[in-house]
Amino acid sequence: MTHLSVLLAAQARFPAPEFESYTLPEMSLEELASDSVLWRVLVLCVFLVVGSLCFYKWRSRKAMLAYSLAGLAVFGFIFASCPCPVGMFQNIAEGVAAGSYIQPGVLLLFAIPLAVSLFAGRVFCGGACPLGAIQELLHWKSVFVPRPLDRILRLIPVLLLLVFTVCAIFGIGFPLCYLEPYLPVFLLDFATPFAILSAVFLLVGLFISRPFCRYVCPYGVLLRFFSMFSLLKPQITSHECVNCRLCEQGCPNGAVLPPENAETAVQHRTGSRRISLLVACIPFALFAGGLFGYFSAPVLSSFHRDVRLQNELDAGIRSEAVEAFESTKTTHEELRARVVKLQNGVLLASTAAGVLFGALVMAELIAEARRRREEEVYSIDASLCFCCGRCYAACPLERKEKHHEK
Repeated sequence: MTHLSVLLAAQARFPAPEFESYTLPEMSLEELASDSVLWRVLVLCVFLVVGSLCFYKWRSRKAMLAYSLAGLAVFGFIFASCPCPVGMFQNIAEGVAAGSYIQPGVLLLFAIPLAVSLFAGRVFCGGACPLGAIQELLHWKSVFVPRPLDRILRLIPVLLLLVFTVCAIFGIGFPLCYLEPYLPVFLLDFATPFAILSAVFLLVGLFISRPFCRYVCPYGVLLRFFSMFSLLKPQITSHECVNCRLCEQGCPNGAVLPPENAETAVQHRTGSRRISLLVACIPFALFAGGLFGYFSAPVLSSFHRDVRLQNELDAGIRSEAVEAFESTKTTHEELRARVVKLQNGVLLASTAAGVLFGALVMAELIAEARRRREEEVYSIDASLCFCCGRCYAACPLERKEKHHEK
């Protein structure tokens, strides 16, 4: 059952030799695990249904902990970190960019959590994702990240999503696998330097809730976007909120929003000026983002095997890759033309990604600055909620109801 995840991890972390004459073994993904992937899809669907019931119907923190524990055991250790949000994103992105065949089971593993998030929010993150499950279960004592810093750090996975999409489009590789810190734990392979990365994230996760989910995971960006439109919205309590603030203090992920009080005329003028200033800054943000992407393009393209080969040829380095290239019928002029075409493509795509990132940054700032709908109760931002159920355990009204049910 674990062969698929082990193969993908090995290919990403230990890629094949970059020789022109090297041929990968004839073992396609669909031939390797056609039945295994479909079984994972079925198990994933069952988990997502159970997780939705635990969170929305039974409204139980204990049930969500059991859900996370089961997800960690099944998807983390039995299935060896599959479905993995890092691997799913990379494989689908590269397959779409290359126009290659994507096995239906692999596509379903990628699409089902996104589809469920349109209905029930980020239930996948609650426990069906092995990375989310291990972080949830190992979180010991909450150190709260200040809201402004939290919003800034949440832009990192957006940037990673754009950068690695560009990498996938142009076949630069799978660098994102190096940022999957929990894979050594699931594979029980603690070779350095990956073991060091795992230890750092595990240690940080003891005090800061879900550091990978919140500040690294690019698939989480997609889940966050889809969850904004979910039909089911998480509610802290089914009773009348007494504004005790315990749910806000109990949520380490910054998903609980305080009541929006009635604004005064002064607040209205200040808020309007702030929004106007941010809107005026949009062209500058787009230009800065595009400039950042433009100057980042040479760095990204330098990781491509053709560019590295061209650099070795120009420098007169006699590497195995150079010797393998010279044994082929490809001329230096053909290689140089291919490299120039690649660099121009990466330059255009990276610049466009930078402009998009600038737009997303401004959208985040404007969303943070605008006033929400006036209300008198604490609410949950569905896009930031990981469906952990901590607010249920913190709310005295919910605890009281659970006590009466017993």
